Formats: sequence, structure tokens, C-alpha cells
Amino acid sequence: MPSAPFTPSATAQVRTLSLLLAPSGQLSGDGQLRELIEERRDRKGPDVEIWYLPPALVEEMALGSALEEAVLAGDPAVITWLQLRFGGRRSEAPLSPTLLHDRARGLPPRAPLAPVHP
Repeated sequence: MPSAPFTPSATAQVRTLSLLLAPSGQLSGDGQLRELIEERRDRKGPDVEIWYLPPALVEEMALGSALEEAVLAGDPAVITWLQLRFGGRRSEAPLSPTLLHDRARGLPPRAPLAPVHP
């Protein structure tokens, strides 16, 4: 059954945030994005404005397709740096940081384990 369309709360303050979209796995595949987000949260606190959106959430929020993942940030320089590091395409999205703190606090997947050879 398809999920209900994404509709932000009327009380949530909407701001234009910087967005980086890429094919699923391009941003999160090697675990470095996860480490970067963890480090920023450790250094700047849990309310730092950087969020990872897995493909299902990208599609639900109508930011791209179910084959894409995204990173949103309040600071456009963060997205510029991530684009230089990982590729993808930059954009902007009018969203509520409060909503993102509620819905997109998860981290990207961990890096896959390297095969162990005897």
C-alpha cells in the first residue's frame, strides 16, 4: 500500500535548505558520509542542520525518485563541499528543519565490511 503524500505541518517553520541528490549509494556507499555527519553532530551538537534522506524519504518528500538519496543542510557551504567530495546535483528545497529533525535524524548506512581472506 503506498504511503500517504508528504505534507508538512502548518506550524512547522519552512526555510530554503541546500540539497544534494545522487543515485542511491553514491553518497553513502563507503561510510564516509556517515562518519562526517557523526563528527559534525559530536562537534556542534545534535541539532546541527545536516540530514541524510534515504531513497524512501527522498521520494516521500517529493525531492527526487526512489532511486536517489539526499543530504540536506542549513549551510550551503556544506552541500558545496559534499558535492565536490561525492558528486551529485545541488538544489534547494523549502522544508522545515524541525520536521527534518523529527523525520531524518537517521544516519547513512555503515560502510560494508571488507572481505577477509585467509
